[in-house]
Amino acid sequence: MTDAEIEALEDPKSWGATFDARTRVALQLADTMCGATHQLDTELTEALREHFSEVELAELILVAGQANLNNRAGNVAKQLLG
Repeated sequence: MTDAEIEALEDPKSWGATFDARTRVALQLADTMCGATHQLDTELTEALREHFSEVELAELILVAGQANLNNRAGNVAKQLLG
């Protein structure tokens, strides 16, 4: 990744100017997985299926989920354990 791409990750509004459609939708999934996931947005679901195979979607879900778990566990550990 370039420095510009790394910087763009912090602001979803800048994703459109920095990343291609496939990368943007993967980032949207990862971002969405940080919140309530009981009902994914229909547009996001359709875009994901347009850009990724079922195997790729499974991999994205697992990688994003693991990163999310690590971040949440790390945040709680810092607060509780110092």
